[in-house]
Amino acid sequence: MKPAPPSPALEFASWIVWEDEWLVAVDKPAGVLSQGGEGGAGRNLVDLARAHYGLPAMGVLHRIDRNVSGVVLLAKDPRAARGLSEMMGTDAIERVYVAVVLGSPEREAFDIDASLVKDARVNEVTAFADPSAAPPGLRELLKLARTSVAVTRRFRAPIGECAVLDVRPRTGRSHQIRAHLKFARLPILGDPKYGVAVDGLRRPLLHAGRVGFTHPMTQQAVECVASVPWADGTLVKMRALRLRRR
Repeated sequence: MKPAPPSPALEFASWIVWEDEWLVAVDKPAGVLSQGGEGGAGRNLVDLARAHYGLPAMGVLHRIDRNVSGVVLLAKDPRAARGLSEMMGTDAIERVYVAVVLGSPEREAFDIDASLVKDARVNEVTAFADPSAAPPGLRELLKLARTSVAVTRRFRAPIGECAVLDVRPRTGRSHQIRAHLKFARLPILGDPKYGVAVDGLRRPLLHAGRVGFTHPMTQQAVECVASVPWADGTLVKMRALRLRRR
């Protein structure tokens, strides 16, 4: 049985990590949608932000998956939204995620280059190093994608060798990090779709820890940071965790 998703308290003001008159960055808890859909009306970042600020045109500038936590940018002003939207999916915006994976990479730093295609019927993304290997019906939908990875820690648990990674998506594709790490045989712990389900984990150990960019209105450098939500002892406690059999 799949674990129940986290049910965070919907306290938008407590999630704010940085803001000015044009933009706001929040530390989204796992279990909250970035925007409406999937039965999340009134319980997603967009609706909560609009209610908090009284600005009906507010919107997210990028999304992270429902059960992934971390920094998300929203725009209060349409001019700032346009400026940042043009930077999204490029190196003009640095996004750094923390991922805990099963496996121990051979190198300390490396890139994953594999095209991605999303099968809308099952809402799942597949990576292909060779585009010709994709099914004919999906081949024309392939999108180039690159993810940079750096190892920050290695440890051993009963489930096997594990690693903590800093992950930087160089492109902005749907489910990119989760699909790329699966492709690299470094599945994320607690992710039953692309990674490995683990008893004791109710969410993927994937967190958007930092977003850096040049402000489109002030031209100043901005860095928004959110600490990982799992406790310092979580990785130590993992020595007692076991893979959930599928």
